[in-house]
This record gives sequence, structure tokens and C-alpha cells, in this order.
Amino acid sequence: MKDIINTPQRVLTTSSGSWLHAPSSDFIFAYEPANMSASDKKALGKAFSDALPMSSKIKAAVKKTSSQDVVNGLYLLDQKAMTKAMNSIDGMGMTAAAKKHMAGDEKAEGITQDFFNSVLGALGGDVAPMLKYLQTQLGDVQAQKKKETTETTFGIVVGLISLMPGLGIPVTSFQYVFLDKSQSTEFEKILCFSSTSYTYKVDYTVANYNYILPT
Repeated sequence: MKDIINTPQRVLTTSSGSWLHAPSSDFIFAYEPANMSASDKKALGKAFSDALPMSSKIKAAVKKTSSQDVVNGLYLLDQKAMTKAMNSIDGMGMTAAAKKHMAGDEKAEGITQDFFNSVLGALGGDVAPMLKYLQTQLGDVQAQKKKETTETTFGIVVGLISLMPGLGIPVTSFQYVFLDKSQSTEFEKILCFSSTSYTYKVDYTVANYNYILPT
């Protein structure tokens, strides 16, 4: 990781691997298994470093296409508006969207962990080592949502960096994970650091966008 040591990031290491994530509410992640080869580590590290500036580009694209400011990681766009913003970025393109559902009865910590395990599952690592970070940043998103006076579609953008299995070729994608305005009450009631158990039912949509770094 020497080639990205001067890039703002956080690395959380466990016996099975390491999580790389951005230092704030810019949700960008990569997972480095402990047995990953040195060449693959270098390729993954460079792709992660290249992806970090994308958060600012996405926010600028949202501002340009929808006149919306992104504060504390909270986006206030529907799928059509977000796709317009994302497609305006050179190298970015939408691939698919899928509806998701979560329901249960557990503490806020478990809900956060379940959600991010689902979102980041394709990267291959358990999110437990990042849980405090995830709770803090999602809590900031939640607090910002509570400040909004107009009910609208809302969500977060998540960047995922991985390598094609066996090829060592970086793959960078972004997800807009968003909820309809009807889900506001359900989202806001779950206090991220609360020890209270919540009975919850949340429906959300994940819109996927692939990104290829322009040459």
C-alpha cells in the first residue's frame, strides 16, 4: 500500500483481511483478503486511490444536474435524477437496479451491520471491524435527514472496488442506495448507537453504476 500512503483513507485489519474505506461520509470501500498476492494488492490499492476523488465528482454532478447540495452524505434524488447526474460523469454508466427488503427485530447495531453486509457482501469481508465507523457515518446521514423539511426520496452513494477473480483487473462500481419518502419515519426511528431493540421493515432500491477510469 506504499503507493497510496499519502491518500486520505482508513485501513482496518483483521486476521482474515483488511478493509479500506474513505475517512468520512464518502462511502468508498475495498476489501483485501489476507492471502491476496502482492501484485493484486497493488492493483487494488491503486484502484481504491483512483476512486477516492469520485465522491467529489459525483456531488458536483448532482449539483450541476439537479441543483442539490449533498450534506453529510445524504442525497435527495430519485433514481431518474441520480442516473442523469451519474451518466454525466465521463466513464460512468448505469447497469441495473433492484428492490431490496429488510425486516426484523434487533438492536440498531445489528440492523446497521446487516444492512452493510448486504450492500458490501460482494467484496467478500465481514463488516464487523468497521461497525463503529459505519454507525457514526450513517448516524450523520440520519441526523441530516431529520433536518430536511421537505419529504423526498433520499439515500447514500456507496463505492465498491474489487478485482476480477483470477485476472487481477480492477472493477469500480457505485451504488445509489435509496428509500422512498414513505420510508422516512422508519429510517429516522432507528438511532444508530441505541441499545434499544427495534421492530422494523424497510424497503429500498439499489441502483448500480459501473465506472471505468478515462484514459
